[in-house]
Amino acid sequence: MSQSYHRPRPSGMAGAILDKQASKFNDIEAGYLLEWIRDLIKEDVDVEGSRDNFREQLKDGQRLCKLVNAIQAGSVKKIMKPISNFNCLENINQFTGAARKLGVKDEETFQSVDLFDGRDLFSVTVTLQSLARKVEKLGVAPPKQVAKDQIVNI
Repeated sequence: MSQSYHRPRPSGMAGAILDKQASKFNDIEAGYLLEWIRDLIKEDVDVEGSRDNFREQLKDGQRLCKLVNAIQAGSVKKIMKPISNFNCLENINQFTGAARKLGVKDEETFQSVDLFDGRDLFSVTVTLQSLARKVEKLGVAPPKQVAKDQIVNI
């Protein structure tokens, strides 16, 4: 399994948890979520669903902020330019705050480091799927869903 960041992989329990989270990440679902974001923000987004590309497309938080603004104008007042890690993390935090205001539960909301450091990209997909379910009630078309036979259970 390849990690998308260059830190030594923790051993023992922490390593086992990371392996479990990584195994839940689904490339097909990630690609569908990137397509959904692309279609809503009307920007050129590479929708290839690998872990590395998914993280690369979203890690500075700008597209996530644009996503919530496309769903509900003004959700994020100022999207920061990704000139520093702080700005990127601030964008991600603004997105998660806006997602909560749109009805995403705290337990379905990822932590900024889950995306920025690539620690738990599965939790990022959980947040986006939860957001999609909430905003479907507002008339926003949801992302395509992964067919049951394409879901790998570990």
